Amino acid sequence: MAAVTVSQDGPFTLVDIKHGTQIDMRTELSIYRQRLNLFNRHKQRKQLAIYVGRIKGLDFSAARFACGEDFAVITEAKVLVLESVLNRTYANMMLKLNKPDFPVYICGSVAQAKEHLMAHHPREWQ
Repeated sequence: MAAVTVSQDGPFTLVDIKHGTQIDMRTELSIYRQRLNLFNRHKQRKQLAIYVGRIKGLDFSAARFACGEDFAVITEAKVLVLESVLNRTYANMMLKLNKPDFPVYICGSVAQAKEHLMAHHPREWQ
């Protein structure tokens, strides 16, 4: 199985990260290419992305790229699904450092993530 798989689930773009994956630039570029391919294929509005999976670690340059201009072109909003309070704290620190060009939320489950995105970024075709 690939370290990361990206799929479309209705209005949501799901980024499923295999448990224990180290997020480095190579992995982040793979996520970007998969999301861009899906974005171009569906000719949709910017993506409502939901990231799921317990990563092993996050490279600083990969974190900066994930928050930058390339992703901003295809991302309306992003949710990180994090069950652990420690992971949420770390994610908040990284978000403050990297200042994403789009809103990034943190939720405890995929269901919460979908609900949150629909409340804050409603889609007419839903």
